[in-house]
Amino acid sequence: MKSVFICEDHQIVIDGIVHILERSGQYSPVKSFKTAAGLLTALKAESPDLLILDLNLPDRSSLEFITDIRDKHPDTGILILTMHNDPLLAQKVQQEGANGFLLKDFGEDELLYALNVVLAGGYYTNPEIDEAHNEEKSTKALFLTKREKGIISLTAQGKSSSEIAEELFLSPHTINTHRRNIYKKLGVSNIKELIKFAYSNGLI
Repeated sequence: MKSVFICEDHQIVIDGIVHILERSGQYSPVKSFKTAAGLLTALKAESPDLLILDLNLPDRSSLEFITDIRDKHPDTGILILTMHNDPLLAQKVQQEGANGFLLKDFGEDELLYALNVVLAGGYYTNPEIDEAHNEEKSTKALFLTKREKGIISLTAQGKSSSEIAEELFLSPHTINTHRRNIYKKLGVSNIKELIKFAYSNGLI
């Protein structure tokens, strides 16, 4: 049995989740809270296996304390609930340390599947969010110049700014300027994220 904390300000949502979890026979005990303050107080004494957390609570936004929960409860799986079908928000939630992002129109099977993914150490997002995120990334790639795509390719080969500059007969300063522009266009912040984007979008 896996212990679960639910933090959600709508009782009907709490009741629905509790009903699904009890029917599954996999989760017990299940405790619920309607405010961030109540949840955070309980987390001082207990560390549940799973935390199902509404993104927008009456007293605080969950984004303000996901990282703190993750630091203090590294083994607790965190699944975020929201009404917002926003790929960038899903990405932000993941960066803060949550393990999943689930839209509130979920059914019983989807909730249980999402919780299984979280418990297995994966990251869950709704398929429609993944599709929207992939479409957005592909659109960003259209704004890259031929030069920028060449720099991305050479970067993926592990070459430094100086090596790329020498190969393209440009100055290192120019290469770094191009790279900053690439980061801005693609919404990435470092070489690791750049290479990941490039592979997922067929740029290399």
